[in-house]
Amino acid sequence: MTETNALHPATAAWDHFDNVETGVRRRIAVADPSVKAYLDGLLVRISEHRAVEHPLLNVYRTTPFDPRQERLFYSECHYFFRHLPFYITGMAMMTRDEMILREIVLNVADEIGTDPTHSTLFAGFLARLGIDQEHLDRYEPLEVTQQLNDGIRRLYTESSIYTALGALYADETMSSIMVSKINDGLHNQGYDEKTRHFWKLHVDVEVGHSNSVFNAIAPYVGSATTRQEFEEGSSEFLELVERYWDGVQQLVGVTT
Repeated sequence: MTETNALHPATAAWDHFDNVETGVRRRIAVADPSVKAYLDGLLVRISEHRAVEHPLLNVYRTTPFDPRQERLFYSECHYFFRHLPFYITGMAMMTRDEMILREIVLNVADEIGTDPTHSTLFAGFLARLGIDQEHLDRYEPLEVTQQLNDGIRRLYTESSIYTALGALYADETMSSIMVSKINDGLHNQGYDEKTRHFWKLHVDVEVGHSNSVFNAIAPYVGSATTRQEFEEGSSEFLELVERYWDGVQQLVGVTT
């Protein structure tokens, strides 16, 4: 994967999800072309949302942060990411569909089923930036970060399974773009590949995770009711993330 945004503007957004590298989870074949067209269309809407194309992320790709800004930025990221695998696992209690369960489990297994786990890799990345656990334990995240965390927990564990999958589709699709932009920013600031390993790893991993949600929801989105629930989850997730990045931008003091 190159040191650029995974979604090149000259390429259809879904092409990167249809044509993945070896080892990345693939989409299932869908007999009804209208189902794929619907899910591809929603993927495009997600990729164009301000939560994904946020000014802060786009500035960070080419504008170095000073040590204070960097410390604040990644401390807030810690409180964004830390419980997500647990919330995704909670979705399993809302379904008795083995395909949906399988895709949920595969996503979580990617995060915690290897040694070191992805949370351990992220902690190692933070340590390389001088952000240790003692600092994080003392750190008080922004209110919007706490609202984001609670909102994702609720979407994944207290909503219908279709709403939860809509939120997860937005989450994983957004993440595939976000990690690429953050990797670009770190590369621009001179961090080596070893330091950026967590972010480079996730550029393709998150595409596979988005494809897992595609596989889980595809049999159900022929229903207008299901589509409404699915889109409600996607929209609410993106609104939470947009407010989060607005708050982080104000915190780090970046103007656009």
